[in-house]
Amino acid sequence: MPKKKGGKKSGGKLSKMTEEERLAYEEQKRLGEEEMKKKKEDMLTQFLKDKLSKEERATKYNLNKLNHQWRNIMREAKSKELRKEIEILSQTFERIVDRKDATIKSLAKDLQEAEEQYAMALRSHLQAVDSLFDIQEERLNKLQIYYEDELALIQEEFDTERALMIEQHGIEMNDIADILFAMDQNFQDRENEARAEFESFCDEIKNKDTEEKHGLKVLLFEKQKELMRQFEQALDAYLNSTKSRKNEFEEYKRKDDHAAQEIDSQMRRINKLSDNISQLKNKMMANAKECEERNKQLKEEREKMLAHFQDLKAQMNKLRERERDKLTKMTLESNSAMKELKRQNEKVTVILKLAEMCRKLETEEEKVLPFYASSLTQEEQDDVQTAMLEKGYEPLAQIKCTSYRPTRTETCSTNSCRGSTCGQACFTIIVN
Repeated sequence: MPKKKGGKKSGGKLSKMTEEERLAYEEQKRLGEEEMKKKKEDMLTQFLKDKLSKEERATKYNLNKLNHQWRNIMREAKSKELRKEIEILSQTFERIVDRKDATIKSLAKDLQEAEEQYAMALRSHLQAVDSLFDIQEERLNKLQIYYEDELALIQEEFDTERALMIEQHGIEMNDIADILFAMDQNFQDRENEARAEFESFCDEIKNKDTEEKHGLKVLLFEKQKELMRQFEQALDAYLNSTKSRKNEFEEYKRKDDHAAQEIDSQMRRINKLSDNISQLKNKMMANAKECEERNKQLKEEREKMLAHFQDLKAQMNKLRERERDKLTKMTLESNSAMKELKRQNEKVTVILKLAEMCRKLETEEEKVLPFYASSLTQEEQDDVQTAMLEKGYEPLAQIKCTSYRPTRTETCSTNSCRGSTCGQACFTIIVN
């Protein structure tokens, strides 16, 4: 009704105005309407931009929230896979430990067998060395006896031949002495005969004596020469007869020196072998001690590892129980949340369908004036506001829903409205 009054007044004004004033007034009114329309379009554009930025922020926040929840789900799945891998690794570790124990036992058995074989080899070696010592001592005794027998035989032959030669030399010297004595006797007899005739036949005797003396000198020189030749022949014969025995004596003496050198080298070799045997015994004792210490250390490390493994296994079982409880609780909560979300989704779908149906049934006046006052009383509105401000206890109740109702000049950006002006309440879900 006020519009009609205003229309009558404007009609009266236009009737009173001239043509130029009426054109100017209509131009001014048209410019005012265009300016008002432009302002409304600017306000609508700014509103859409603000709403788009809000929707983008909410979408980004919800995507971050979904990514966070999805990461938690993936983390749980990954933890489950890691737990399975830990179980597999623990079984592998137990199997490797059993294999190592079997290897250690087999190595210990091999070591014991090697020690027994070494002891047997050492006993056989010592027996062989003792037998070699006995054989060498027996051989040395035989060689010593043979050497002493040969030396006694050669010495006896040498003494016999020496005594024979000395005896023969004494006989020959006695013969020479007898001959000289006989010659002296003959000379004395002749000298006595010559002394008897000395006085009468001094010159003849002197001459004869000189001749006879010269002849006796020649005879004695030849006789001495003959005796020296015989002595040299006897000496040569003795040397020839004893040359082979002398050579044998020299050969035996050389063999004796060689045998003495060989005995000395064998004694040095025996001493060296004894030193090597003592060194090997010391080394064997050191190796046995070291092996015993290493086995002891390995046993201690195995005990520690087993204790540590039992502790880790107990901790893993406890952690597994806790994670299973958490997973069970989370599964129950997720199932309840999914059911609640499904229910809310169905409810929202029903509301949107009802809104579409209501929009089809709107009148022209409702389309022009879509927003009407709430039919709730002030007390009911206060109760609704209080219920909305209350904090829920369930995980789904932590989702905060804020409603927004656009004004007449604002448009809705939902899929059902498609940017048109409607009387439907548009909801923006913000997940805390």
